[in-house]
Amino acid sequence: MIDQGGLDPSFLVGGVVQNFGSSFHVTDSDYFIIEGDEYDTAYFDKGPKFMHYLPEVAVVNNIEFDHADIYKDLDAVKLAFRRLMNLVPGKGKLIAGWDSQPVRDVVASFGQRLFTQLETFGTCDEAKWQARNINYAEGMTHFDVFREGAQWAEFQTPLIGDFNVRNCLAVVIAADGWGVERQVIVDALATFKSVRRRCEVRGEVNGITVIDDFAHHPTAVRETLAALKLKYRERRIIAVFEPRSRTSCHATFQSTYIDAFAPADYVIVSRVYDAQRAAEMGGVLDIEKLIEDISAQNKPAHAITDVDEIVEKLSGELRPGDVVAIMSNGAFGGIHEKLLAALNVL
Repeated sequence: MIDQGGLDPSFLVGGVVQNFGSSFHVTDSDYFIIEGDEYDTAYFDKGPKFMHYLPEVAVVNNIEFDHADIYKDLDAVKLAFRRLMNLVPGKGKLIAGWDSQPVRDVVASFGQRLFTQLETFGTCDEAKWQARNINYAEGMTHFDVFREGAQWAEFQTPLIGDFNVRNCLAVVIAADGWGVERQVIVDALATFKSVRRRCEVRGEVNGITVIDDFAHHPTAVRETLAALKLKYRERRIIAVFEPRSRTSCHATFQSTYIDAFAPADYVIVSRVYDAQRAAEMGGVLDIEKLIEDISAQNKPAHAITDVDEIVEKLSGELRPGDVVAIMSNGAFGGIHEKLLAALNVL
């Protein structure tokens, strides 16, 4: 159902959409949008959730090794996404992120047997749909969309970071394929407020901004910090990280996390949340070694286990203008509220 050039779809995603105050929305529309998830379905079904979705349109933004408790290696993850792509019918559409080499690899593995329409997107020259001229100004990210080399439209969004530009670009392609008017897409992206726990500002006290983000995979940590560095150009970025997810607790990304914290000016890493479980899967992330390697880049870095100790440390170190990015896929011991309360009494 198309209403005045737009859609009114039902949706279910993995976070609270701030425009709706909910992670789901139910309408009478024929359209239903669901966030894909390669994690296992249930304790009795270890296959990825997205194998139950049967999508007409599938967006695969990027593929990388994650969920070390479910997948052995990157090849296992790629196989899961290949099976997802194989579900898309001939009348459907696969919207593939061409900035991701593993996505290209999986698409290429089909040869001539990919029987659905392929739409490629990204910032690279090889993509059919491209985001160009990306810049951040006056609280908005601005970018131009080109289709097969011709300018298609100009966009702006409150979201920050190149990864969010790619997310927006995928939405543009899907919406256009569904017949949504171009200006409706432009207006929608300009007013979308993002999802909670995605660079969400939890408060500002004495010129110090406290941000909550769900980032836990090293790619997400790096992209989040890079986006904040872009938005808060002249301000110090303080990264506070809790290795909590099964993957982040694992030694697989020991060296990758070093570069992930590169955009930060000051780093605190908490203890591994469930070291015993991580040990059962293999090696455990070595926090002391990680801090040593980050410090070697002439950057203040500390390993602090207790949340109250982290708050006490920050209370003595923070100064007006600082931006504190607290990253965890859990509650992190209520650190956001504790830090804001401590800053209020300074």
